[in-house]
Amino acid sequence: MHTTSLQLDAKAQDIVCDLLEGLEQENGWFKMTVRYAALIDAKLKQHQYIGRVVWFSDVDFIEKEIEYS
Repeated sequence: MHTTSLQLDAKAQDIVCDLLEGLEQENGWFKMTVRYAALIDAKLKQHQYIGRVVWFSDVDFIEKEIEYS
């Protein structure tokens, strides 16, 4: 299974706290499927979140910042 890890600031975590329940977390990184990460992205946009989320692809070993404004 391909997984992605997201690093969310406190504000983003508050917005998506219901989606984070039960996810594996290590050193501030939440591990999930890409489809689940898309649900988090949609909820952050719906709540007009302004900030930064960092994602890491466990398959490609690529790390990228996503800016919400």
